[in-house]
Amino acid sequence: MRVIDLTMRITPSITVFPGSPQPSFIPWSSFQCHGYDSEAMFMSTHTGTHVDAPSHFAPGLASIDMIPARRLVCNAVLIKAPKRANELVEREDLANDQVRKGDTVVIATGWEKHVAGSDYMTKNPGLSKEVAKYFARKKVNAVAIDGPSIDAGIDSEFTAHNILLPRNILAVENLCNVSKISTNRFMLLISPLKLGGATGSPVRALAMV
Repeated sequence: MRVIDLTMRITPSITVFPGSPQPSFIPWSSFQCHGYDSEAMFMSTHTGTHVDAPSHFAPGLASIDMIPARRLVCNAVLIKAPKRANELVEREDLANDQVRKGDTVVIATGWEKHVAGSDYMTKNPGLSKEVAKYFARKKVNAVAIDGPSIDAGIDSEFTAHNILLPRNILAVENLCNVSKISTNRFMLLISPLKLGGATGSPVRALAMV
């Protein structure tokens, strides 16, 4: 088995969603004074590679600590749908897909290569309304993407979020290294922190192929 790390490294300079705070790692104790080093963190729960809980767009539904552990170790299917800025993943991109009920759908748009660009967070591709509804009908476990959002940067209404999250389908965003996955089916580990009442959490996302 080969393990592929699909997780961005979180640093104070990581690109964040417009309006979100840059992460801060504040020295809290020091080896010289306390006998150990530690730090405090300040950042959005939607920083870097992260998972959106249903409560992110559907108040009253499950927060991140309420997601059953069995949903975080999941069967995943890879869909390759190369897209440019603000393009949508359409139904025809799934013509030969093998999406099954309970799958986590990992969409490779190729947008991760723009992560250092100024338009990474604002012009990313995303799901069309039709594709989001299709995934909802299939009752998938989660939808993951190699960009900052399952919604295109141009979509100010967050169409896919508003279709999927109220139906208890998770969104995993900001994946990287998706191009290293060589098979269309694999196991995916998503490991959010168990943050009480939070709408999301950074994750370590690992593909096991």
